Amino acid sequence: MEALLSVRNLRINFRLDKDTTFEAVKGISFDIPKNATVALVGESGSGKSVTSL
Repeated sequence: MEALLSVRNLRINFRLDKDTTFEAVKGISFDIPKNATVALVGESGSGKSVTSL
């Protein structure tokens, strides 16, 4: 299987103020194969929109 996209250990952090950060996405990995239909599903606030950026 050839992957169209491979993501490893994705982490996304937001700075809340000078001394505080918030880790919104914590080390996810995934592969999206060529010609695949993909859906990103999860609870409200689980990081779906941030991950898809």
